[in-house]
Amino acid sequence: MALPSRTSSKPKPKKASVRPFVRGIDDTRALLVTAARDLFLEAGESSFSLREVARRVGVSPAAVYRHFDGKEALIFAACTQGFALFSSYLVRSLAAASPLERALAAAEQYRAFGLENPLDYRFIFMSPAEQVQISKEAAAERPRLPQHTTFQFLVDRIRECTDAGLIARGDTQKTAVSVWAHLHGWVSLRIAGLLEGLGDDSAFADAYRQSVIQLFRGLA
Repeated sequence: MALPSRTSSKPKPKKASVRPFVRGIDDTRALLVTAARDLFLEAGESSFSLREVARRVGVSPAAVYRHFDGKEALIFAACTQGFALFSSYLVRSLAAASPLERALAAAEQYRAFGLENPLDYRFIFMSPAEQVQISKEAAAERPRLPQHTTFQFLVDRIRECTDAGLIARGDTQKTAVSVWAHLHGWVSLRIAGLLEGLGDDSAFADAYRQSVIQLFRGLA
C-alpha cells in the first residue's frame, strides 16, 4: 500500500529481475527473498549484501544473479512478496455484506496481517520507502503491483461508504490516507511493543476495533 511517490534518482531494477513470485515453484528464489527481507531488517540497507544473503541460503553469490539482477531487484522482490501477502488478507473483507462492514472487515484484516506477519509488516510499512520501493517512473510501468492495488483497495472501500451516505463527501484519497494512518499507528505501535499495557492480542483487538468504529463514526 503506497501513495504515488516523488521522482527518485535511485536506479531501478531491470524488469527481468523481478518476475512474479509464485510460492512453491522456485524454492531457491523463495529462500533468497525471505533471507533478503530478514537481513534488511537486521542490518539495514547500508550493511545489506548479496554475499550474505547467499551465505544464509547456502548458495554461491553468483547463484543469486540467476534469479535477480542485483541488490535493488532482490529487495524490491521481497517488498512485492510482502504486499502480495498483505493483499491476500485484504480481499477476505469482500465477503462482508455492506459497504461499512467491508470497510471494517478490511481494517480487521489489516490488523491480522500485521500481527500474524510482523516481519513482512515491518519490512513493507516501517522501512524507508526509497530503500524498498522502485521509482515513480518504474512504478508507472507496472500499475498492477500489489504495492499500489492495496492502497486502491482502501480507496474503494472509502468510496463505496461515501456513495452509501455513510461517510461525508470529500477527497476520497485523503480520507483513505487518514484511515490508513490510523490503522498503521495502532498496528506499528503494537508490533514495536509499545502497547503492551492494553493486554494480550485479544484485548488489543477489542481496543483496536472500537477505535476504528469511532473513527468511521467521525467520518460520517
